[in-house]
Amino acid sequence: MIHVTLFTMTPRFVTSVVLLWLSAFATPSRASVISVQFPSEPTQYDPLLIEDAVGLRLAANTMATVFEFDGKGERQKALIDSYSVSRDRKTYTFKFKQGLKWSDGKPLMADHFILAITRLANSPIKAALSSIFPKFDLKRTKAVDARTAVVTLQTPDQQFPNWLSLPPFAPIRQDMVDALQNSHNPMAPTLAAYQAVEYGRGDHVTLKKNPNFRAFNVASPDEVKIRFIPDDVNLYSLMKAGSVDVLTKIPSLELKDIESISKIATVPVEAVTYLGINTKKPPFNELKNRLALRDALNQENKRALAKILKADESPADFFIPSSMRLVAFTHPREEPVKPEEKSYEFSIQSDGGSRNQTILEFVQSRVRSELKWKPELDVVDWKTHYSKLKTDPDSIFRFGWQNPVSDPFMMYQLFSTNSPNNYTGWSNAKYDSLVEQLRQETTLVKKTKLMSELEQILWKEAPVIPLLYQNLKYAYSKRVSGFRANPFGVILFNEIRLVDQVGEKKN
Repeated sequence: MIHVTLFTMTPRFVTSVVLLWLSAFATPSRASVISVQFPSEPTQYDPLLIEDAVGLRLAANTMATVFEFDGKGERQKALIDSYSVSRDRKTYTFKFKQGLKWSDGKPLMADHFILAITRLANSPIKAALSSIFPKFDLKRTKAVDARTAVVTLQTPDQQFPNWLSLPPFAPIRQDMVDALQNSHNPMAPTLAAYQAVEYGRGDHVTLKKNPNFRAFNVASPDEVKIRFIPDDVNLYSLMKAGSVDVLTKIPSLELKDIESISKIATVPVEAVTYLGINTKKPPFNELKNRLALRDALNQENKRALAKILKADESPADFFIPSSMRLVAFTHPREEPVKPEEKSYEFSIQSDGGSRNQTILEFVQSRVRSELKWKPELDVVDWKTHYSKLKTDPDSIFRFGWQNPVSDPFMMYQLFSTNSPNNYTGWSNAKYDSLVEQLRQETTLVKKTKLMSELEQILWKEAPVIPLLYQNLKYAYSKRVSGFRANPFGVILFNEIRLVDQVGEKKN
């Protein structure tokens, strides 16, 4: 009957139906497609395991969470209408928005959020930050109905709403969990603005708008092609040819050329580049050698490094970025520590890229000239660097930490004894205690006092030497409007507007 009825309709109506059907499979025009450069591929796509900055920036666009940080870096309710907390601060009740659907049309159920919680608590594969996530009372953690979930913690945790903005806590379905067991790719149903629809390992991920996402800006791109291009590739040529619309990392040597053909955004982020010291390996198992290295890489040298990099990065005097301090911190005035006259040999480890290579060469030069030591460079690709840090880091390693949530606790937990990201081998009971106090503190004045105490311990023990505070530079083409990145370096593609050749916003 349907077949017969279709062909008894008017030719104009049939033509319209056919065109509408074809349009659903048509390739978006260039006016609705944007190409974005990422300097590397995320190390993981399983939300339980995502921990690197690139992975978090992709997940912010493809994985919806209970809370989210917007383009200003402010935490907002995302999937929920409301939530409440019990008097003992251990039980949270969440009310999800009505009518939310996954990109494949299936309804969001409160059970999907509970599955993420139970998977995090029970999975033999541990999340990167699992040791600092709260412990759950799973007997009292459940879905009350299709829209209501109750989560009970074993002990109060003031950071819990922050945790709920991270990928391990994103709602997930059992069929998605099953698929992750057999694949390493980002293509999965989503509740977020964009869904991954194509994946070329090591090369690209293509995103398209989630048809069931209800908060789209009309002029945002229909398709986002993320290309994994390291920053030592000639990005200027790609930008000039129109092959890339947004650069998330700009080589300092190409900055002037790129500025001549595109717009530049400089974004201060809650991040620090630092040298970690392996306190288990000679010569830095001895405190005096760590202190000598700390004093050799003084503020004057850090300013010189920032000038060489030409990237608007500022020298780091403390581990916590200045944007996160309420008051000025100071170090005690001391005479620089002089090392013994020994010619120590050791290696300095980092991933490559023009910026990181420059940092290592600068450190090597200063250590050789001021301490007469003989460091050798160990430059590898990112995945090898990251894997080596987890197993057997060199005596010194370059690394960076960028806050995934806006709280100083996340900066300082890095060097707690049980932190999965503490590659220094350093441990200090007093430091651990102060970090736990910071975790639960809510008043800014008390937080500032704790931060000052933590900084003094890091200064006196020197398991880490902060080098630079990062001001990330982004380049974007003239067809991009409304560009911004938040203090975590995240670009929300739904906030971007594309402009046609006439200069009008795409409708």
